Amino acid sequence: MTATAIEISSKEVERLCQKYFSQEHEPEAKESSTDNHFQINIIRYQLQSISDNTSGFFGHHRFLVVDVQLIYKNDADGQESRTFNRIRFFTKTAPVENASRMDYLEEFGVFKKEIMVYRDVLPQLEKICPGIFPKCYYANTNLLVFEELQQKGYKMAAARDGLLDYEHLKCAVKSLASLHAASIVFEVKQNQKVNRTYPLATKEDCYPENLEPKHVRYQNFANGIKVFGELIKQMPKYKEQTDFLLSQLKPKMSIIFQLAQPSKEFRNVFCHGDLWANNLMFKYANGNDKPTQCCFVDFQLSRYAPPMLDLITLLTIPTSQQFRSAYLIKLLANYYDFMTEFLKREHLNIDNFLSRTEFWQTFELYRICGLIESCFFCHLILLPPESTESLTSSADGFSDFFARKRVEICLKAFQTDEIYRQRLTDMLEDFVDNYILEKEGKRV
Repeated sequence: MTATAIEISSKEVERLCQKYFSQEHEPEAKESSTDNHFQINIIRYQLQSISDNTSGFFGHHRFLVVDVQLIYKNDADGQESRTFNRIRFFTKTAPVENASRMDYLEEFGVFKKEIMVYRDVLPQLEKICPGIFPKCYYANTNLLVFEELQQKGYKMAAARDGLLDYEHLKCAVKSLASLHAASIVFEVKQNQKVNRTYPLATKEDCYPENLEPKHVRYQNFANGIKVFGELIKQMPKYKEQTDFLLSQLKPKMSIIFQLAQPSKEFRNVFCHGDLWANNLMFKYANGNDKPTQCCFVDFQLSRYAPPMLDLITLLTIPTSQQFRSAYLIKLLANYYDFMTEFLKREHLNIDNFLSRTEFWQTFELYRICGLIESCFFCHLILLPPESTESLTSSADGFSDFFARKRVEICLKAFQTDEIYRQRLTDMLEDFVDNYILEKEGKRV
C-alpha cells in the first residue's frame, strides 16, 4: 500500500516520528553530548495488515511502517552521523468503507471520543501515572497512531474463554488504581473536575440517560435483553420460572443507565469504561509467567463515574462465579491499598477522597453493574470465531448482528459452542440468582 492510501500527510508522519524519537532516543543522545540534535528524513511509509486481527467491530487495526533516516548533528565540531531506522506503529482507523458500521459509530460517537481522550485527556494523566496506556503519536479525524506494545514485550493474556487468573487481575487492578488516582491528583492540581475540563471525552455514551427508542444504544440494549431471555429459556434450571424471569430482565438491568452517570453522592473519577480481557496487555519479566505491568488500550467508552464502576467491571467480565467467590474481596482490598499508596506519593490522604466506608458502600451498590456489563459484553465478545468473522467482514454481517439476527446468531452459538454456553450460563445464573430470585433481601 502506498503512502497516498493513508489519511495522513508526509509532514504529519514526520512530526509523529519527531515525537517518537524525541521520547525514545533523544535522552540517550543528550547523555553523550548536550550539543547533539537530530533531524528526520522520511523515506517511505505504508500500512500493513495485522494477520491475526485485521479488523474490530469499531475500527481497523493495522501497522504503520515508516522507513526513516535519522541524522544526528554535533554543533561543536560540525560532524554528523546517519542511521537508517524502520519504525512500526500500531494504528486504529474508523471503518469508513463500511457504511453500516460508520453510521453506528457516528450515532454512538465512540471513535471521535477516543481521539479526544488520547489527544487531550491521557497526556495530562500520563504526567502523573506514566506507563499504563500506550503512547499516542497522532490523533486526528479517523486515525490514531500508537506505539507498538508487542515490540515492547506486551501481550494479551486470556484464552478464547476470556478469563484471567489472580496474578493478572492483581496487576491490572494496580494499573487501574493508578489511573483513578491520577484523575484525583489532576483535579486537585487543576481545582476543577475532569468532566468539566473535558466534557465530551467523559460523556456517557454507552448508557446515556433519556434515550429515544430509536437511538442505537437503546436498540442495542433491547436486543441484548432479547438474547438473554432466549438463553435463559435454554437453561433447565429455570424451566418453571421462565416467564417471571423474562418479565424482570429489562427492569433489573435498566438500573445501569442510572448508575453509569456521574454520581451525586460518591467520588467520581475518569474511568476507562471498557475493561474486558482484550483491552488489557501485560508485560512479563524474562522467563516468568507472572505479569509485571498492565497497560490499558481502547478508551472509546470512557466516562466520569465512581471508580467502583470500572473496578467491578474489570473483576467480573474476565472471571467466573467460582473465581469471584475465592478472590473478589481480596482483589478489591488490593485496589484500595494500591490507591492509598499512589495518593500518598502525591501527599494526599485517601480518606479525603474515597474513604474505606464509601468504597465498600459503592461495592454493594455497583456490584450488579459488573454482571450487567458482563452479559452485554460477553454475548458479543465470546462468540466463536466463525461468527465474529462473518460479523466484521461485511456490512450485512454487522447489520445482522446489531439489528436483525442477533438472537439467531447468539442462540446458535449457545447451542453449538461449549465455551460460549458455559460462560453465558455462568454470568446469567449469577445475575438471576442474586438480583431476580434473591430471597428476603439476601443474595443467594
